Amino acid sequence: MTAPITVDRERLRHTTALHLLCERARATPDLVAFRSKQFGVYRERRWRDYATLVARYAAALQSLGLARGERAAIMGDVCEEWMLCDLAAQSLGAISYGIYPTASPAEVDYQMRDGGASIFVAENQEYVDKILPIVDRLPDLRAIVVIDDSAMFGYAHPKLRRLRELLDKRPEPGLQWLEAKTSSLSAANPAFIVYTSGTSGNPKGALVSHGRHLAATDTVVTQYPTLREKPHRTVVFLPMCHVLGRDVAITLPLISQLVPHFGEDPEDFAATLFEVAPTVMFTVPRYLQKFASHVLVSVLNSSRLKRAFYEAGMRVARDHVRRRWDGNPTAAGEALYGTVQALMFRPILNKLGFDKLELVVSGGAGLPVETAALWHMYGVNVVEMYGQTEEAGGIIAGQRGRFPCPGNVGTPVEGLEVRLADDGEIMVRGPDLFDRYWRADEATREIKRADGWLRTGDIGEWRDGNLRLIDRARDFIVTAGGKTISPSLIENALRASPYIAEAIVFGHGRKYLTAVLEIDFDTVADWARANDVAYTGFTSLTAHPRVQRLIRTELDKANRDLARVEQVKSFRILPKALDPEEEGEPVTPTRKVKRKLMYERFKELIDGMYDDSEERLIAAGAGNVLGS
Repeated sequence: MTAPITVDRERLRHTTALHLLCERARATPDLVAFRSKQFGVYRERRWRDYATLVARYAAALQSLGLARGERAAIMGDVCEEWMLCDLAAQSLGAISYGIYPTASPAEVDYQMRDGGASIFVAENQEYVDKILPIVDRLPDLRAIVVIDDSAMFGYAHPKLRRLRELLDKRPEPGLQWLEAKTSSLSAANPAFIVYTSGTSGNPKGALVSHGRHLAATDTVVTQYPTLREKPHRTVVFLPMCHVLGRDVAITLPLISQLVPHFGEDPEDFAATLFEVAPTVMFTVPRYLQKFASHVLVSVLNSSRLKRAFYEAGMRVARDHVRRRWDGNPTAAGEALYGTVQALMFRPILNKLGFDKLELVVSGGAGLPVETAALWHMYGVNVVEMYGQTEEAGGIIAGQRGRFPCPGNVGTPVEGLEVRLADDGEIMVRGPDLFDRYWRADEATREIKRADGWLRTGDIGEWRDGNLRLIDRARDFIVTAGGKTISPSLIENALRASPYIAEAIVFGHGRKYLTAVLEIDFDTVADWARANDVAYTGFTSLTAHPRVQRLIRTELDKANRDLARVEQVKSFRILPKALDPEEEGEPVTPTRKVKRKLMYERFKELIDGMYDDSEERLIAAGAGNVLGS
């Protein structure tokens, strides 16, 4: 039995992840730090091995001239090499940052120029192909380091470097070498940048220093002390360029007993979950919805007898969770549910790799209450937490205890002041927030006030001591998958078409993006006349099948330049032109769209673009458990 880890937050404010890594390598060299699957086998990396690997990677990057204050960009899927390159760069005093693996060419171009990276680390040939077309426009870039070069046949560029060759050329440095390198690091030094979306359309880079990040991430452990009290297995699957992905893979293991596991292929996430059987999982709502939908579809496709048994079990489960949320469980009810859970729900969880889960923490986007309720009925302790990139890896609030009632994000974390402004906006103040936006001082001042209060851009309310999120004040979208997206970037791409006068993108809390479009009547009318398309007016023109196909073609063109999560899946054309002179029209005199009013005005049109069968399936599975 491993003794609980004791970490003082004040001490964390005055150290770095690299110092903690060296300390763990000295204090517990033979304890498992993480496991990584390669060629079908999970390979254990102990703390001593971990530190030595970081030293080797740091020496390789140092040979390319990476120095203090420079930036190193990393692009690729979740893998142990991503983590090693990140810490290696930081050990040299450089600032690391990740680029989403699904980023569009325009996003890669912008973040490389804005971050000014001198080193670009590509996981494999796929990401080399994203950087080579723009390499001549990046004067700061000295080298492109390729982790997996197995598919790099015929590639020849003076800036290309193969990681294995860089590692082989260097004499192997050890822990002492790494300690010497990190001795000059200060907790106040910048550690990394996390790019988040802004209202202007271009992403903003949140700069985070070493000490603030460690102390901020400690709020997660404080809210969920089991992470520190005993060893836990988890699976790393969230992008490590996302601050939560970084927390799970790198930072939490340094200050708790969380042991991350890296699968061999992100496409085999379900298989990885089954193999690892995690005891703790950090996720975004979309994954919980997908797995719940998978279970319910399997039930619907089963025999009539199995469905009858399942429904009988769910009636017991609904009564059980209601009583538990209300705080009045009975011994008989607990015993009955325990039998149902063991005989019916545990085999279902076992097939998913969920049967050992003690804690599932959902963040990044709002978790539908029906989804949380369904997992509670199955016996999975799902809780919701709330935080943002600007909290430097920490959280603002989180549900505590086992099986909390869904519908809120819990209580504020220790050490952070939380209040609601007059308009309901959630404001936070504490010593461990992000430093500033990279090269965007004005944007920093807009949300980080002189008195220390940080504007979250979210509207909330207090309910029985818990924080409940109502709406987002800032004009960007958080999808059900947890990806933050700037709608103006997508809308501008759509408006680039001569046939589209206005575009309004929707998708907050949804699985994909949709758009409501206003055609440019004159241009489309000219096209119609040139192509023998008959129409009698604006409405008949928008409804014509050939005009619909024309706009679809324009949409597809815009989508090609966008990242996958930014692509618009479905659209509807407004049957009339937006007129700011009309009372109640969702557009200002300067033709700025009032997004909320637009949704209310065209709610049926917008909701009709979403297939809600999965949500209805989950809601039906949960039944009326949330009712009075």
